[in-house]
Formats: sequence, C-alpha cells, structure tokens
Amino acid sequence: MRTEESLDGVGINPTYVANSILRRAFNDGIPITPMKLQKLLFFVTCLYQRATHRHLLTESFQPWKYGPVCAAVYDEFKVFGGQPITRYATDAKGYATGIDEQHSPALANALDTVWRSMKYCGAVELSRLTHVENSSWSKAIQKREPFIDNAEMANDHTFDHLLKEPKQ
Repeated sequence: MRTEESLDGVGINPTYVANSILRRAFNDGIPITPMKLQKLLFFVTCLYQRATHRHLLTESFQPWKYGPVCAAVYDEFKVFGGQPITRYATDAKGYATGIDEQHSPALANALDTVWRSMKYCGAVELSRLTHVENSSWSKAIQKREPFIDNAEMANDHTFDHLLKEPKQ
C-alpha cells in the first residue's frame, strides 16, 4: 500500500484514513464491515479534530439513519453489504493509499486509540454509541442538518468512556 506523507491543512481523502483502519484490521485478523468502518472512521475523526482543532477529511460526515456516514467510504465499500471488507480502497489506477503515520503523530494517536478501544465492538454497538443524546450525530439529526458539524464532532465526548489508555 502506498502512503500519503502528511496532512496539508485542508483535509485528506477519507479512503486513505479508512485504509489505515483496514490495515490494522487485516494485521490483527479482525473482521470489519462497512458499517463498522464508518463508525471507527467517525470516532478517529472526532479525536483528531479534538486534538488538533483542524479538519481531518476533505469530506464531511452525513447524519444517516444508522449513524454518521462518509459518502466516499460508503461508495467504495457498499459492495460488501454487511459482510467483512476483504480489500483496501483503491484509486482509478488500482493503487491503495494509506497514511504515513510517522508524519502525522496526532492522526496516528487517534487511529491507535480508537482501534485499541473499539476493535472488538460490533457495528451495531458502535452505531448505538453514535446515537446517544448530545452526540454530534444526534444534534445534526435534531437540527435536520445535511452534514455533521466538525466543531460538534471535536466536542463530542459521548464515546470517551470506551477509550482505553495505552498500556505502559
């Protein structure tokens, strides 16, 4: 898999971050469905934006019925339905690109924290977690917004109780 060297301040392609989550899943042998990938990507984005006060992705999440969805990632993996994803997202030339995490410690930390804390959670459990009162998803639904506000995502602490500290 090719790597994207760094974030440029305007956001990064969501499939690159999704591929970095998938790399962890494939390496650990943990099945990940498209729905689970969406929720993990959402939580990674929340943590990254909270830590850096910058947008992570070039695309905003939409408040769909079963939780936050990034359309580019949905379109890439919808062929899997409710089954585990078995490949990386690729571009028109067939290249899979992930993040060079050495050049983005804040993103590496968000990816590691979410993966360590939620890798064994099911897609439905993660979806329910996005639906809790005062979550950024629930606020967008209440306001009938077409997208979930990035500032609301950065301030979304409704899932913090699941985050595990790294073992020393």
